[in-house]
Amino acid sequence: MDLKKENLCSAKFILAEKMEFNADSVEWCPFQEFSRYMTCGTYQLDESETSSDDIQTRNGNITLYFFANALNDTNAKLEKVDVAQSGGVLDLKWCPQLINDEPVLGAACSNGKILLLRMCSNSGSMHLQDLTNLNLSLEDKKMILSLDWACQQERSVTVVVSDTKGNLNYVVLRESELSLVKSWNAHGFESWIVAFDYSQPHVVYSGGDDCRLKGWDLRNVSSATFINKRHSMGVTAISKSKLNEHLLVTGSYDENVFLWDVRSMKIPVSEISLNGGIWRLKWHPRNPSYLLSASMHNGFHVLSIESADSNSDKKFVSMVAAISE
Repeated sequence: MDLKKENLCSAKFILAEKMEFNADSVEWCPFQEFSRYMTCGTYQLDESETSSDDIQTRNGNITLYFFANALNDTNAKLEKVDVAQSGGVLDLKWCPQLINDEPVLGAACSNGKILLLRMCSNSGSMHLQDLTNLNLSLEDKKMILSLDWACQQERSVTVVVSDTKGNLNYVVLRESELSLVKSWNAHGFESWIVAFDYSQPHVVYSGGDDCRLKGWDLRNVSSATFINKRHSMGVTAISKSKLNEHLLVTGSYDENVFLWDVRSMKIPVSEISLNGGIWRLKWHPRNPSYLLSASMHNGFHVLSIESADSNSDKKFVSMVAAISE
């Protein structure tokens, strides 16, 4: 299917913020009462060191911002509220439910830790406070590359993370403590990305530097439920729609975004090339038709997921806007 790129919308530039290190993960707090709070995770390799790559220092932190004057573009600004020291951050995700009435942020860190921070009020202002952490790098020197949350029941919160050794790690949060339930080797090289199927929280999808997209059933991880080789380079981004239970998107160093129907994972239902390796894909939180893509070398893109016609379930993906620096 040929995908159209004409009639692109223009994006209006509002403001920019200069970070101390490279910014590679941005997450808005998903709860209405905290919707103007945003976190930014940074990561930067200390290239001045000459030791082996496994123990080189990765610098970084997590900054909490408040977006002020959101309804007035001319006066909009980001107010820095707090900075949490974390080391290099590869991924950030907010827990989809409040824990003890507070938002909780998960961070995948270069020191091998899963870090959980709660956003709480102190003397009238919000800040990030350590909740708990779990070190998965006590024996092997590895970095945590991505994480995702699932809430199977009101009091059951689970996390899945991927790492540089090609592993996936399934973790449960109980009484503000993280415990490793199971860990298994999923990819021959780095496991760049892992994501839950939110309508089936026992199902996860993973992508690796071995160019493989895989599915897993957490009840039995002895083998993948499927292995797809459609991407020609490392799979770096996976995002399952929370508003359409059948749609999944993937991105890769090969510069392609694939749209999948999870009921049949042999071939994508649509695809588009964005002329730059894909780093992250994120669905619109309220409109199932829009998707945001962050490329490594070609800016940002807003994509539209549209039906072929009003009587068809077939979907295709097209570009709505291209946003360059």
